[in-house]
Amino acid sequence: MQSSIILLSQLTNTKKIKVGEDGTEIAVEIKHFSHKHDLKLTDEEVHNNEEKYDGCVRAIFPLFYNCAKCSFFCHKSCANLPMKKRHLLHQYQLTLLPKIPSGNKCYACSQYCNGFVYTCATCNFKIDVQCSLVLEILTHEGHRHRLILSYTSFTQSCSNCGDRRNLVFHCTTCEFALDFKCVTLPQITRHKQHEHLFTLSYTSEDDSGEYYYDICEEERNPNHWFYYCADCTYPTHPKCILRKYPNLKFGGAYTFDCHQHPLTFIEETEDDPPCHECSCPCKELI
Repeated sequence: MQSSIILLSQLTNTKKIKVGEDGTEIAVEIKHFSHKHDLKLTDEEVHNNEEKYDGCVRAIFPLFYNCAKCSFFCHKSCANLPMKKRHLLHQYQLTLLPKIPSGNKCYACSQYCNGFVYTCATCNFKIDVQCSLVLEILTHEGHRHRLILSYTSFTQSCSNCGDRRNLVFHCTTCEFALDFKCVTLPQITRHKQHEHLFTLSYTSEDDSGEYYYDICEEERNPNHWFYYCADCTYPTHPKCILRKYPNLKFGGAYTFDCHQHPLTFIEETEDDPPCHECSCPCKELI
């Protein structure tokens, strides 16, 4: 645990340390570079299923750092991320940046993210922290063979979601392939209208031959992964439970030069009002 204190010091000031029962030191209060207030380590459950970490933008589970003054949550492993790193997808060194309200598009998974990202000071390359941790060669619970990252001039179809990408993890034994989006799907997550946890499942839970998602009630492909609540025998589509922008955390209050009042980041409105800057209709992400 002493090593974790040293790692934390790269990005934070350790404000308070507790000695555990085994004699190891634990940073229980820190000042992280990404947030203006001190953060305290907590193992309490968060009862709002819509809350997400501000770093990795995933559903919140203990252990994590939390701001007592505002709704800021930092996963313990995110607090230990290095400030500088190199990644196999880019030739230059990358720097960790804190969240911004509107989000960046990740080079690897092509999804918008307003959590922590690694970015290049030389060009516009950006990769979110989840994708930055994926190895070039990996094993995944959803497939029996080893997967290797490959980039091709032609697009390849992801065996799980069907999206076509130039950048996929390809099986050299069979024709199975996964894109970054599916490789980084959370193993466990929550849904705002359900009390139990959902687990990522790779095989159908029954052999009836009829498969449907419970939220959207659409027929589902038994070969595609899904999220499943074992307590309620409740299968749901990843897009239904994670929604359209899984790597964006909405809400918060942000100040901009164009307006005198704080603005809140939201997904969409009912009436598509015109943007006060460009006059185009705001259909989503405003």
